[in-house]
Amino acid sequence: MITSRLAGLLLTLLPGTVAAQQLFNSARGNYSGLGGASWNPANIVDNRYFFQLQLVGFDVHATNTAYRYTGPWSPQNSSAALDLSKEFLTRSPSDKPKLFSIGLNVRGPGLMVRISPTQSVAFSTRVRGAIQGNSVSENLIQNAVDEFKVKGRSADNTFNLNLNAFSEYDVTYGRVLLDKSLHFLKAGVTAKRFIGFGSAYLKSKQADYEIIDKAATNDTIVRINALDAAFGYSNPDAFDDVDLNQALKWLSGGGGTGGGWGLDLGAVYEFRPNMGQYRYIDKKGVDRLDYSRNKYLFRVAASITDIGYIRYKDNATAFNNIKTAKTGVSEADLEGIDEDNYEQRLNKILRTEKQQRENQFTTGVPTALNLDVDYHVYKWLYANASVSQSLRGKYAIGMRSFSFASLTPRLESKWLEVATPISLINGYQTLAYGLMVRLGPLTVGSNDLSAYFDSSTPYGFNGYAELSFVLANGGKKSKHGPSRLKDSNSPTLKEPKESKAPKAAKTPAATETPATPQQPMTPEAPAPAPDPATPTTPETTTTPEAPAPQTTTPETTPAPAPQTTTPAETPPPPTPAASETPKP
Repeated sequence: MITSRLAGLLLTLLPGTVAAQQLFNSARGNYSGLGGASWNPANIVDNRYFFQLQLVGFDVHATNTAYRYTGPWSPQNSSAALDLSKEFLTRSPSDKPKLFSIGLNVRGPGLMVRISPTQSVAFSTRVRGAIQGNSVSENLIQNAVDEFKVKGRSADNTFNLNLNAFSEYDVTYGRVLLDKSLHFLKAGVTAKRFIGFGSAYLKSKQADYEIIDKAATNDTIVRINALDAAFGYSNPDAFDDVDLNQALKWLSGGGGTGGGWGLDLGAVYEFRPNMGQYRYIDKKGVDRLDYSRNKYLFRVAASITDIGYIRYKDNATAFNNIKTAKTGVSEADLEGIDEDNYEQRLNKILRTEKQQRENQFTTGVPTALNLDVDYHVYKWLYANASVSQSLRGKYAIGMRSFSFASLTPRLESKWLEVATPISLINGYQTLAYGLMVRLGPLTVGSNDLSAYFDSSTPYGFNGYAELSFVLANGGKKSKHGPSRLKDSNSPTLKEPKESKAPKAAKTPAATETPATPQQPMTPEAPAPAPDPATPTTPETTTTPEAPAPQTTTPETTPAPAPQTTTPAETPPPPTPAASETPKP
């Protein structure tokens, strides 16, 4: 049926976003490597990996904000037909403009290397393909799902539809800018070269149309009362049979009809209150920092990604100022229309032969502002909060990333990581929950698990996987005492100074013989009486030194006497000692 073909075409053109390129491995972990560099290029420096060879990574996604899907197709039952007829769609109660999304993202090969303790470099490749719809009016989508059977007028409609496929080659450099024990700051920059393989767009800020009975209008089924639109395309055949194999072919860069440049900028601050516990003395006696461990209590990161453009000049056509009124669309105009010939049919429907034609156009890339805060809760437990805000206008030509926010608790160690992101995706409109598991170099996960449960009625699904060869930073497992640490901010460094004070107090209490430093007191007690009384001079020198406690009380003189030598010598010395007591 003609109306079903038109509805199918709109549902094919409307989906799309590259939100998954931000949500890929949304755990924001310290072992994300090159995947984390696409979120913030500063992540490659002071990374837990000093070497990573990314073999392959990919993610696929499909989502929308208009209808929940209740049909037979699911990721577990991918052989079933994806039936988008009305009986398998449950309408969203919101009347906001809608988003639709289908896309594929392939990463690799890529390489990341730490060239010094404060610098790292990376090279990576990626292919992105998506069909994208943004700010699509509720009435337009509802009419498409109803196969335009509901007669009547629909005014003030808007939409922005985009198809894009391009590859990119990225070079990233990161370095440490500040390392003052408590405060740590690093930054990174990525330069990008884009090669575009195909692009198409159709947008309108105002569309006023009416569904009418063709019997009353001689074959006209849609009357366009007013339309302010733009339409363009380059190499539309690039979207025939797009799959993973096609994306891998695009990695070679052949067959591109457009090119451009891009840039990522990012910075990361870490608060490190206990740096002393992350230092150790190696076998050569050199004080070193343990690069295998995370040192922050909390981390704050900010970046702007995908600042750039792609300009199409080869095989390009653009009509950027289409204005029509009181035109009709007949059944013959819609006969046989599909995704393979939509550009020719749209030229006829929009009467582009009367419009000004251009032979080139420029598309944007999904520029976004990314913010995240990561908190080290306890040992291997972390909590991350992140926000990605799209910086593309509603009617901008080219790819865009739909804004989202996520909260992700995770368990993180060298060989195992488990994260459970809870997100508001699609412009903060759709609640999604996911799961990510990393086993050494292999990462698998999804940011929207609802489609994987038969009992759910999802708005979409998402899945990703990545495989790399990695070498993690080594560290010192044995713990060293505080005397070996050189961190001035560690309070434990003051303990050695305090421990020496009690040792000095114990030496005179253990034995009285070290009282020789008190030799200056012997002149006050001359040796006239002791010389004739005792033949052994060393013992008499010890007994007069016993009055050292006389500074307190004279009764203490008998007490030190038994501690000196023998009880036989005790009777003679006390008598002169008593005579000496009046001297003070």
